Amino acid sequence: MTIVKSNLCKQCGGLLDIDLDRQVYICKYCGVTFDYEYFREDNVKEIARKSVVRNEYGAAKDAYDFMLAKDPHDFDALLGLFLCDLRWQTIKPILNHNNVRFTEDNKRLTYAIENCSPEDKGYFEKIKVCAQLVEKYKENRRELGTLDSIKNTQQTVLQDLSKEYSYNERRFSIFWAEFSELPGLKGDAPLVLDLAVVVLFGLGVMVFFRLWWMLAMLFACVALAVLIYNIKKVIVRKAIKADIGPAKAKLEKCVEDCNNKMGEGAELLKQYREVSKAIIEERPLVKPEETDE
Repeated sequence: MTIVKSNLCKQCGGLLDIDLDRQVYICKYCGVTFDYEYFREDNVKEIARKSVVRNEYGAAKDAYDFMLAKDPHDFDALLGLFLCDLRWQTIKPILNHNNVRFTEDNKRLTYAIENCSPEDKGYFEKIKVCAQLVEKYKENRRELGTLDSIKNTQQTVLQDLSKEYSYNERRFSIFWAEFSELPGLKGDAPLVLDLAVVVLFGLGVMVFFRLWWMLAMLFACVALAVLIYNIKKVIVRKAIKADIGPAKAKLEKCVEDCNNKMGEGAELLKQYREVSKAIIEERPLVKPEETDE
């Protein structure tokens, strides 16, 4: 005797078993039986549909399993079992790619594709295509996240180089600003003026005593310091420019790659919408007014 778990007993509410050999329902609690007419195909479909509406997916699965025991190619049963696993009442949630949590190798979907009638294979294949597109889109988002991270890093590198370049160009003014803000000098204009007076006094003494060689040496030292300062500034400028070029090129490449990835993602979503819409149009959903409460 082949026993297939099925629906609930109408007398006591207990779980019914199905004896396929005798073609009757048997309640193991109150002993009542229901003849074969009780589980005609249309009746079992109605039981499954109402079970799904009440979110009783276990009972719905039992009904669909029974339908497949009679007809292994039954479209409604194959689709119903797949939807029960997803806890979807209809296929409508597939219109939103965020609802797709199954993969292309889903067991129920694979079983449906392998066992459905030839005319129904295209329908289930479209569902599989949706799963494939979602996986590609998720991979696209992961790659875009990596590129975004690289782009942000390159932006930081370029900003640091720009700051360093700006600092190098303003080096003397920065030095003077830091000097004027030394402890004891910050906001102390008389002390700065005193230093200037001492320097000028020293120059005046050299001129008065005709120490031209010492004055010449002083100006030579100043000129040499200025020359060294400018040479160093030019060297640093060239080095920074040499680094800025590749950094800017790499950033531009990252931006281009990000834009391409976003374009690929948009195209995948467009394809997904087309395929999911085709699924709904191929088997239109039952209107609410045609469904019993």
